[in-house]
Amino acid sequence: MAKKIKVGIIGLGWPGREHLKGYLQSARAEVVAVCDANEELASGIAREHNIPFVYSDHKAMLQAGEVEAVSVCLPNFLHAPISLDALRAGCHVICEKPPALDAKQARSLANAAKKGGLTLMYALCQRFTGAAKLVKDYVEKGELGDIYFGRAVYHRRRGIPLGTQSWFTDKKRSGGGALIDIGVHALDTAWWLMGSPKPVAVSGSAYRKFEHTLPKGTHFDVDDSAFGLIRFDTGATLILECSWALNLSGGSVTQIAGSKGGIEMNPLKILTERDGVQIDITPHVPDTNAFAGQTDHFLACVQTGRTPLMGPEQGVQLMQMLDGIYQSAATGREVRIK
Repeated sequence: MAKKIKVGIIGLGWPGREHLKGYLQSARAEVVAVCDANEELASGIAREHNIPFVYSDHKAMLQAGEVEAVSVCLPNFLHAPISLDALRAGCHVICEKPPALDAKQARSLANAAKKGGLTLMYALCQRFTGAAKLVKDYVEKGELGDIYFGRAVYHRRRGIPLGTQSWFTDKKRSGGGALIDIGVHALDTAWWLMGSPKPVAVSGSAYRKFEHTLPKGTHFDVDDSAFGLIRFDTGATLILECSWALNLSGGSVTQIAGSKGGIEMNPLKILTERDGVQIDITPHVPDTNAFAGQTDHFLACVQTGRTPLMGPEQGVQLMQMLDGIYQSAATGREVRIK
């Protein structure tokens, strides 16, 4: 068995605590440090799980040299700078979604990871659900044929998050609204199942219609819904729909269609044809813990040096698609991705 990796967690909100659970279940990890601006919270979690080092400043944690790898689980505007600090300190990094505020920041992270020979992974946990892994295996066996269409939907009828000091609704700190918060999950899952083709063109629209539902005085300059059409170098097309607030039923849908068959998720259904007869198959979905799966995958990549499922270059392309939708929405024009 390879030597355990000494891990630190930066940010102990809900995502950070889920990362912690994943590490505690893994034989590959030893959690040696936690860091949060709320030192009382961090100290309590450290006592509960016998974690020896507690910090309120991530730079102090990195300078101490106790950790080899870190989880960055903070508001969006802190993803890139703190991940960059960790990479420059020689630490492997798994960063919560979105990868950064924009593709330029994501590129700087990719360059830093490459320069240091370090693992950089983004926490898109839906890739690690039982349904997604089952579908991915089905796709990779060629059961759907040539995949040329995808549809990704994540709608909330009402559900605008605020976060500490309303950072979710402040573009400077969030990078955007529903699109970059939950749309990123829907987009990433469908894109990955389609084989992660290179995006070449994006058209999109974004709306802000539900400011009146927020507490008076809330700063709100982001989208509460966004819609996009993405074209890839393979000729395939993906349609994205997402909202924090929309006068339609909430829920999520992932659909991909190929020349031999198609797949719908939530609930999972495989649509195919046998001897000229159309058949719908409802497979049993294995029960998995997506957060534990993603942290264990990250640790395995650190140990072996292989590229993660959601590595630096995919992080750049994902942000290019999100940037493209926002730019298209602002200009009313299609955006080409180089």
